[in-house]
Amino acid sequence: MHSFRSKEDHVVRISKSVFVTNFPNNFGSRDLWKPCEVYGKVVDVFIPNRKSKAGKRFAFVRFIRVEDLDRLICNLCTLWVGRFHLHANAVRYERSPKPSPLVKSPTSPTSNLAGSYVAAVNGTNIPPVINAPFSCSPAR
Repeated sequence: MHSFRSKEDHVVRISKSVFVTNFPNNFGSRDLWKPCEVYGKVVDVFIPNRKSKAGKRFAFVRFIRVEDLDRLICNLCTLWVGRFHLHANAVRYERSPKPSPLVKSPTSPTSNLAGSYVAAVNGTNIPPVINAPFSCSPAR
């Protein structure tokens, strides 16, 4: 059985991300998806709610089945959206993968009770006391 997490990680491994800027302010991810779909298989478009240092909106478009990233970027740079000429660049920094969650092994309830009061009362698993640091004689 495959988990959703592994499928997501697989897509991240085989995909190529492209940084796209210079598109209209009223453009949404679906509007950017359509023209980019012409040049490759788009699997994700993300437009953050912030602007670049130049004050323009930007987006990240993720493609799969990309053989030549430079050619894809050159093709995307030829796109015109209304009066705007798209600018595309390869993503400089990929996000590091999230660590997989730790799976704790189940413990048996009796193993926690080995040195407990309940174990002593029930008489189960009483370990012998060897070389005790204290004596049984009264204090002087």
